[in-house]
Amino acid sequence: MSPRPPLAPSSVWNLDSIFPGGPMGDAFKAAATSAEQRLKALLARSDALGPATTEAALTAIAGLLLELEDIAVEMQTLGTFTGCHAAADAVGRDALRADARASELWTLYGRASVTPNDRVIRMEEPWFQRLLSWPGLEHMQGDLLERRRLGRLRLPEAEEALATELARDGILAWGELYDEQAGALRITVDRGNGPESLSPGQVSQLLGKDDAALRERAFEAQKAGWRSIAPVCAKALTHITGTRIALNARRGLDTLDEPLANAKIERSTLDALLETARAAAPLMSRYIAAKARALGKTQLSWTDTFALLGTSSGEVSYPYAQEFIVEQFRGFSPALADFSERAFRESWVEVEDRPGKRGGGFCAEVPTRNESRIFMTWGNNEHSLSTLAHELGHAFHNEVLNTVPPAQRRLPMTLAETASTFGEALVREAALAATTDPQQRLRLLDASLSDALAYLTNIPARFELEQRLYTLRAEGPLDPEQLEAETTAIYTRWYGPGVAQVDPMYWANKLHFYIGGLAFYNFPYLFGYLFSALVYEHFRPMGPAGAPGYERLLRRTGDAWAEPIALEELGLDLAKPEIWALALRSVERDLCAFEALV
Repeated sequence: MSPRPPLAPSSVWNLDSIFPGGPMGDAFKAAATSAEQRLKALLARSDALGPATTEAALTAIAGLLLELEDIAVEMQTLGTFTGCHAAADAVGRDALRADARASELWTLYGRASVTPNDRVIRMEEPWFQRLLSWPGLEHMQGDLLERRRLGRLRLPEAEEALATELARDGILAWGELYDEQAGALRITVDRGNGPESLSPGQVSQLLGKDDAALRERAFEAQKAGWRSIAPVCAKALTHITGTRIALNARRGLDTLDEPLANAKIERSTLDALLETARAAAPLMSRYIAAKARALGKTQLSWTDTFALLGTSSGEVSYPYAQEFIVEQFRGFSPALADFSERAFRESWVEVEDRPGKRGGGFCAEVPTRNESRIFMTWGNNEHSLSTLAHELGHAFHNEVLNTVPPAQRRLPMTLAETASTFGEALVREAALAATTDPQQRLRLLDASLSDALAYLTNIPARFELEQRLYTLRAEGPLDPEQLEAETTAIYTRWYGPGVAQVDPMYWANKLHFYIGGLAFYNFPYLFGYLFSALVYEHFRPMGPAGAPGYERLLRRTGDAWAEPIALEELGLDLAKPEIWALALRSVERDLCAFEALV
């Protein structure tokens, strides 16, 4: 038997395999032009649809639904391609133009979808039942029932069409403006060799460094950098929030109605989640106090919450991380390990640390090729290792969903975080089990608890801040100083007296607040963190025997709400806070071990 080939050490992803020639290349232009022509033809057919009261009308509606499903796959690939280029080159004009082009096509897609959606929502029940049994639409039954059930979230047809068209130059444009401003922002920091001009993503990597003085310099520079574009950020946030207020009022919706529907969870589940986060506050206070004692302080600084105690086993190189992750994944699921090897060998992952990249990390699907792409910046540390495992979990989730039709891949953010956080847990537990050195073990436990602090404290604070934006916007335009004060007050309440200073510019530097197409891009992370812990506790003890059940659960996440999945696959009622409390057991276990070590 020949030896297994080594994993590719490339730190830059391959986007040319999607469309050669880059964002201004002939391949992308041809694909975008083809998609535009198809969409315009679909829009013409959509606008010509008659009432859903005849077999001929149902035939036309069914045909449009199938073609819109088909072209959505192409659209996702176009969007991933341009979005990846824009993230990798945040100030590149070609990348930004191509990304704007993809956004315009999505607006056209949304416009072409308005009338068939309206017919599905408003047709009389006998005709709807006929549509459900229409030949070729069997795989869409769950999707059609969902559209009809959530019809109350949509405006009447003409108003919905107008709102969709105006979004391109309205709410979505404000999000694009923010992305451009954030991408062009340069922050001056002295990393030890004199002042350097760094991107926000590079600066954020410095906040968790072992050098406390460097961390604080980076934090002060970060605040100053974001304050320099704060008026633009506040203006964008004013109009993004204001647009949502106007649309909610017109539709007769509460602020959370649409976000909950997008997340596919009931309000009772969200209430139970937030109650669990509040119940976890004493655990997080204990963690903060123990970490402060270890540092010889009475309070942590903001950057202390990111920096890790103990000692590392050395710099965590990207090639080492690849091998380690694959090895740990293989202990649970050979399919997950083989898939991750493929992602590395085929250069789906971008980790290079260089100027011009956006901050953060993501995984994006390339559905026409049954592939994904992963974006992050490598920091040579345990956090980067964890992030890579997280994003590979997302990519594997995409792989599992590729086995079902596109209409059954409408994955909500809540359930989208299941496989990613599960992947993190596999790697974290393996690293802890393999470590005997007390200082290295301390570092790993601190990394785990730092993640818990982010999910159980930062995310709820983020949720509360976004809720507050609606109240403030109803009173008038948002003001940078006002936003700083509100951010400080909310985060101080959640972090408590154990943290001396929070980040007053979080409202500006957290891009999640500026995603025009999706409000409340926060509580799904809390759900994903706790739900994945429940999934992990259920399947991980089974070892490889648990992998098929785990994949079955993932396969359902694109076509069902969270509550029936949890009840039928795990036997859990998510509306009960005591169920979510079970997910905190691993946090308390790590905390006790951490306190003993410090």
